[in-house]
Amino acid sequence: MNSAYSPFYILYIAINVSALTYVLGSLFYGLPIPLYGLKKWGPKMMSDAIYAAVWINIYGFIVSFLNQLQNMLGINWDYFYNSLVNLEVQLFYLMTTLKSIYYIVINAQLSAAATLFIPLLQFSAFITDIILLIQFIIDLGIFIQNSYMLLIAIGVLLISLPFRMGKGIGGTLISSSMVFYVGLPYLPIFMQNMTGVYPQVQLQSITINELSTLVETIVGIIPSLIITFIIIPILYISILAGLSIGLGNTIGGTSGRLPFPLDLF
Repeated sequence: MNSAYSPFYILYIAINVSALTYVLGSLFYGLPIPLYGLKKWGPKMMSDAIYAAVWINIYGFIVSFLNQLQNMLGINWDYFYNSLVNLEVQLFYLMTTLKSIYYIVINAQLSAAATLFIPLLQFSAFITDIILLIQFIIDLGIFIQNSYMLLIAIGVLLISLPFRMGKGIGGTLISSSMVFYVGLPYLPIFMQNMTGVYPQVQLQSITINELSTLVETIVGIIPSLIITFIIIPILYISILAGLSIGLGNTIGGTSGRLPFPLDLF
């Protein structure tokens, strides 16, 4: 990894920035002028610098704790990827089946066959959207797994900035990295617990005599697909996002702001 993007290099910058924040806080606290709006930032910045230094020192413990927590919950990233890729394979198989059905409809030369084109195209577009959603979740997992240490370090750096300019977003960045690193791999298990088992998304071979029931077959499949592949993942990610916001508020406290306006008395 390039040293410029190493989390430990980011922490090195953070410890220097926190030292600067502490020095500025001491300077403001000792100003011999009656600018209360500026002087009140002295103890705040000093405490923020100490708070950031604590996060820097427990960084290694946090990373180790997150991995231990994953092991305690019995989840891992390999299972996450394998489960979602398996779902993608099922959906791609369904797309292949739909393509075969499409050619059957074309070659059927039935007067009612033309009415099946629009449902087939709409259902194919729906399956494509589900595949894109699953791929987005996989890409999100890859990003979190590869970058969570760096994201936590950047969050600590933001917390160490003077005047609490990055404390709010830094806390949110730390909390989001922690929550999603531990929680996102649990998504396939959550989906399975909510639905019992993954639904069979493939269509059986359709013959010409069964074309009349094709629309009913598609309509029967759509609800389970919506629940399993859209509602449940979005619900779970929303839960993780809510936990991240709550933990971020705890870590970062109030959002950052500059010391203006200045109170003269």
